[in-house]
Amino acid sequence: MYEVKKIMLWQRGLFYIALVLLLGTVWLALSDNPADIAMERYKNEYEWYLEKVNGYCTEGSSLYLEQEAEQIAKAKERQNSLLENYYDGKISESEYKKESREIEKVLERQNGFEVIYQQYLYICENAGNRCFLQTNGWMGLLGKGTLNFILFLGILLIVTPVFCSEYSCQMDTLILTAREGRKSALYKLLIMIAVVLFLSLSISLIEYGFYRFKYGLPDGDHPIQSIRYFADSSKSMSLLEGYVLIGLLRMFGGVFLTIFLMFISVLAKKYAVTLLTGAVSVIIPYIGLSKTSIYRLPLPLPFLLGTDFFAGDIVMSDALTGDEKIIFAEVGTVTLLTLLFVSVLLCILAVVWILRRNSNRWLMKSGQKKRGAAFAVMFGLTLAVTGCSGRGKTGSVVYNSSAGYDCMGYEIIQDAGNFDHSLKNTSTGETYPLARSPMFGVFSDEEEIRAFYVCPPYLYYTTSVMESYVNRVGNYSSNITKVSVVELDLNTFEEKTIFEQITNSGRSLLGIDYETGDKWKFLDFHHAFFLNDDNLFFIGDDGITKVNRYTRKTVKLEIPTNGNISFDGESIFYKNEQGVLTRYDVSSNETYTYENIAAYDFCMDEQSIYYVSRTDGGGLYSCGKDGNNKELVSHIPAMSVTCDTGNIYVLSKESGEEIALPKSH
Repeated sequence: MYEVKKIMLWQRGLFYIALVLLLGTVWLALSDNPADIAMERYKNEYEWYLEKVNGYCTEGSSLYLEQEAEQIAKAKERQNSLLENYYDGKISESEYKKESREIEKVLERQNGFEVIYQQYLYICENAGNRCFLQTNGWMGLLGKGTLNFILFLGILLIVTPVFCSEYSCQMDTLILTAREGRKSALYKLLIMIAVVLFLSLSISLIEYGFYRFKYGLPDGDHPIQSIRYFADSSKSMSLLEGYVLIGLLRMFGGVFLTIFLMFISVLAKKYAVTLLTGAVSVIIPYIGLSKTSIYRLPLPLPFLLGTDFFAGDIVMSDALTGDEKIIFAEVGTVTLLTLLFVSVLLCILAVVWILRRNSNRWLMKSGQKKRGAAFAVMFGLTLAVTGCSGRGKTGSVVYNSSAGYDCMGYEIIQDAGNFDHSLKNTSTGETYPLARSPMFGVFSDEEEIRAFYVCPPYLYYTTSVMESYVNRVGNYSSNITKVSVVELDLNTFEEKTIFEQITNSGRSLLGIDYETGDKWKFLDFHHAFFLNDDNLFFIGDDGITKVNRYTRKTVKLEIPTNGNISFDGESIFYKNEQGVLTRYDVSSNETYTYENIAAYDFCMDEQSIYYVSRTDGGGLYSCGKDGNNKELVSHIPAMSVTCDTGNIYVLSKESGEEIALPKSH
């Protein structure tokens, strides 16, 4: 009872336990995002189809989904044809509305169908061990495979002082002279193991309750291969069995780390050394080694992770050669049992040694108390990531992806020979290199400027650099692609990097290869971008990706990019798939459709939207940002429109020439 009181109260164990549980719950709630966003966004439509095909894929459910896919495809084709006929005046408005209502009944749940159909295609790859089910809850519960840093740090803070506090005041010498000295050490071990088991079990139950409440955890008896993370696993178990086994392995990992920390504290007798060694033993392998290597080591880390003991082989294709490469090799059952046996044996040996070191020492001479000095080796890893600038609000300027750049009297030009970009002063004719750093491109195999965005007095541009490292310390034949966003002050020509991210790498550490993943691959394919104070928006051929400048959270926006994209600092304006002008508010994530504006093309400035009307033979109109105050600007049939500070430019449909029209305001 005395040891419990000392650990829980005097060493603040109770406080750390409560803090770990509180922070763990808060972090879980704040950081969670559904693995399949579309499944959550169109939950009602998806569940409508799921009720019809839930469980294993049968011939009946397969036939139903194929027929539904054919009906939806025909309806979408008919909808596009109907829209073109209406805009071309071939059918009346009443005919258009009547047929549209019939088509809309077929397309009423098409978003949910697309989600269930993607799941169907996945199940068809191996229908024997995959089922239809709501996967977001199970993916969140089982499919993370990441280290719970809050639990890890909590164990460090709770366990480290248990023996080290006694060594710091030389209380250990007094304890060793008592008859109950050995029992004191045993009580400490048992209390710490019980505390860590309680923490691990509590966090597992909190996670289960959270995902059950937020997404639901249905069909726990379905095979674990039903969720994509375990697609190629050879393990035969259900989702619920997987959760229990992963939880048990994580509990053992916590006990393993506890015994390891107590072993180091008795060996080194220093608080700092114990804390540092415990941190290094987990963080260095977690950062520096591949998953394949981690899950073969008799350390606490693989058990703290737990998930990938039941995952199958993970294969990725090389972007350049197309060759497939295994980045994670499945852990076989024999390998798992062997690793578990070795780890348990190490724990037993460590416990025996701890108890022997804390036994009565009546017959030991002082000379026999000497021991080897404990040491820890820590690698300094620095990641040069520059955060967002703190200069305050960016200016309010309207961006049009199809328009040119007004660079405060400078023109962006590109050398036809070496493709280098320069700034040309339009009044004096002088040119300056756009990339101000004299080191630009010197130490890289390929460095280029990809896109521009102007927000006076700043010019922003993105750079892409590929660097290779051969036969360097820690790297061997390593290729790194890095994308940066640079801010250039056009008044002072000072520049600074406001965003930087490695998009992919073929890195190796100590000869072991590892990849950074596909989260940032979209940066390799962006061709334009814009920004505000909170977010960066990268435009690619397949859509727009929003990146939070503070948290680095990425969100793929369902915005087509085959036409002009406008941005006024608060909303993104674009044409939807039906050619209707649409506005997306980047703060509230709400979408508003201008039902009366169907356009071939559009652009905008601070006050007005200019668009080439599809319902009026290509005439040019203007309106306010709210869609009101519609005015005819030109009756000349046009194909496209752009604008600058003083003029509107249309491309004539008849002559193919660009015509400049002065703005009325």
